Formats: sequence, C-alpha cells, structure tokens
Amino acid sequence: MKVRKSDYVRYSRFLVRKLHVSGCYGTGSMYLDNVVKGLPDKDIAKVVLEALTKQKICVRKKKAHGWKYFLNKDRREKITEIVKEQGRNSIIPILLLL
Repeated sequence: MKVRKSDYVRYSRFLVRKLHVSGCYGTGSMYLDNVVKGLPDKDIAKVVLEALTKQKICVRKKKAHGWKYFLNKDRREKITEIVKEQGRNSIIPILLLL
C-alpha cells in the first residue's frame, strides 16, 4: 500500500503522540486496535506504525491477544521532537532517510 507523505506525517504524529500521552515507554504498552482507534483509515495507520517500528521509534511485542506497541526509550529525544512539532515542517521524512 502506497502512503502519501502528508498522510504519513499526520498519522505518525498522531500515533506517537497517543503513545506518549498514554505513557507507553516499555512498561506500559498498547494493543494495535487501541493504537489505531480514532483514525479514519486503519490500513494506512498500520503501514505507518510498521514504518515507525522499522525506524526504531516504536517497538512491538507479541502477546496472547495480539501485538502490543510502545515507544523506544533510547529514541526519547526524537520522540519529544515529533510530539512538539506543529505545522508542515516535520522531522519524520528525514528519519526515513536514515
């Protein structure tokens, strides 16, 4: 599935902010259904979440009822930059190139 850059930025900001506000840093984690809840297109959200996992911003664990996602403690500086940013300028496409 091909995701536009603007959708990727919006969805990744939403997902990272949701996990950050919920305090999902290792000890706390959230199931996939709860992470993508509130977004209009669940398929795009799942693709973006997988991309964030590949960038090592999010980490996932296999549990009895499915995958649980949480934020990587080692990337806390990047996560706080993503949470604080607003507008069209974003660090997220730059992270994709790394």
